[in-house]
Amino acid sequence: MNHPRSLASRVFLALSAAAVLGFALSGCGHGQDGSSSGSRPGGARQGGSGGGHSATIPVMAEAVPEGPLTVVSDTAGTVNPVTHSNVASQIAGTVAKINHLAGDWVKAGETVIQLDDSQLRLSAKIARSALDNAKITLSTSEDTTSQANPMLALQVQSDEAALAAAQKNYDSAKALLAVGGATSSQVDSAQSQLQLAQANLATAKTNLDQNQKADVQTLAQLRIAVDQADNQLKQAELNLQYAQVKAPFAGQISVVNVNPGEYVGVATSTFVLVSADKEVDFNVPPTDAMHLVVGTRLSFNYGGKSFQIAVRQLPSAPVNGMVPMVASVPASFPITYGAVGTVGYALTLARGILIPIASLQTTEDRNYVFVIKDGKAIMQTITIIAESGITAAVSGIDPGSQVTVSPPPGLLNGSTVQVVQAVSANAASGTPAQQSPAPSSQPPSSGQGGSPSGQAGRP
Repeated sequence: MNHPRSLASRVFLALSAAAVLGFALSGCGHGQDGSSSGSRPGGARQGGSGGGHSATIPVMAEAVPEGPLTVVSDTAGTVNPVTHSNVASQIAGTVAKINHLAGDWVKAGETVIQLDDSQLRLSAKIARSALDNAKITLSTSEDTTSQANPMLALQVQSDEAALAAAQKNYDSAKALLAVGGATSSQVDSAQSQLQLAQANLATAKTNLDQNQKADVQTLAQLRIAVDQADNQLKQAELNLQYAQVKAPFAGQISVVNVNPGEYVGVATSTFVLVSADKEVDFNVPPTDAMHLVVGTRLSFNYGGKSFQIAVRQLPSAPVNGMVPMVASVPASFPITYGAVGTVGYALTLARGILIPIASLQTTEDRNYVFVIKDGKAIMQTITIIAESGITAAVSGIDPGSQVTVSPPPGLLNGSTVQVVQAVSANAASGTPAQQSPAPSSQPPSSGQGGSPSGQAGRP
C-alpha cells in the first residue's frame, strides 16, 4: 500500500538529486556561449536579487499541471458468507436423527437435527387435558351463577311485597286504635310483623349481593386458571417444535457439531449454517476509509483474474489501528469461501497543482517552491493539500508554472537560472520522467533549499 513519504525521505531525495546534479554538471556543463557555467572566473552572469554579479545556476524544471491527486492502494481481502450462524438448540434433549450433513444445502425452515420428542409429546397431551378441565370448571360455575342469581332476585321481590303488606296492616291497626276499632295488642302484633318483613327483605338483598360478588371473583379466578392452562399447552407445543432444530435461512451447512445419541443442552451449537450470498471482508487505514463510501467500486484479484466489487457498508471504528470494511460481490462471483485475494482501490486525495515532492522546500514557518520566471528562480509560498508517493497536491501557484525539481542547495530567491533539463509532467501518475543531471556552480548555502515539512495539508 502506498504511503506519503516522511520528512527524512524527502530530505534525502532532494539532497541526493542535488548531489547527482552537481557531479554531472561539474564535468559537462557549459554556458550557451561555450564557456563553463561553473565557479570559474568569467563564468558568471548578471543575476540575483541584489543587482550584483552571480553565476547562472543550471536547474531541472517541470511544468506542473492542475488535477486530482490519485493514489492506487491494495490490501488483502477474504471471501466470506454474508450470513454466518451457529444454530443452537432451544431445549435440552438427546439427538435422535441428523437429517443433513456438512456440505448440504438446505432451505429456510428445513429440519437439520431431530431431538427425541417422546417426553415432549406426553407433556403436550397432559397440558391439553389440563386446559380442557379448566374450561369445564369455568363453564359449570358460569351455569350455576346464571341460575342462582335469578332465584335470589325473586326472593328479594317477594320480601319487598311482604314488607309492603305488613306496612299497610300496621298503618290500618294504628288508625283503628285511634277510633277504638282495635286493641293495643293488635297494633303490637302488626308492628312485629312489619319488623319481621323488614328483616327478611334485608337478608334477601344481602344474599343476592354476596352471591353476585362471589360469582365475579370465582369466575375471574377460573378464567385465570384457563389462561394459565392454555399458556402451558402452548409452551409444551413450542417445546415439541423446538425438538426439530431447523435452518433459520437458506444456505449451506458448514459444520455439524453433534452425533446421534448425544445429549445437548439449551444453547448448544448443533450446526453452523452459512448463506449462499458472499462478501469480501478487508481492512484499510483510517485515512483511506473516509474516502471509501458505500457504492465505491473496487477490484478483487484472485488466481490471475479480476472481479469488480463495491463497498457495501459505512466504515466502522478502527480495530487495532485498521478499519474493517465489507464489499458486495456479483451474483455470479465464483470464488469459494475462505479464499484470500487482493482488494485494489484508487483514492482521490485532493485536487490542486500537482508537483513532485522533490520540488518542495521548507523554512520554519512555510513551505515553498522555486518558480522560474524570466530566467530567475522566484521563491513562492505554497500550501500542501495532500501528498502521496513522490507527488503532492498544493495551492498557491498557477497551473502550468515551471518549478525547479531537486533545486541545488545554493539556489536563492532571485538567482539567475538556466533550465538544462525539462522534466515531463507526470506528477499525476507519480512517475517522473528520466532526469539528466547538470552541474551547479554555487556552493551549498546553509538555511536554503531544505526539504519541506509536509505538515500542512497531509491527508
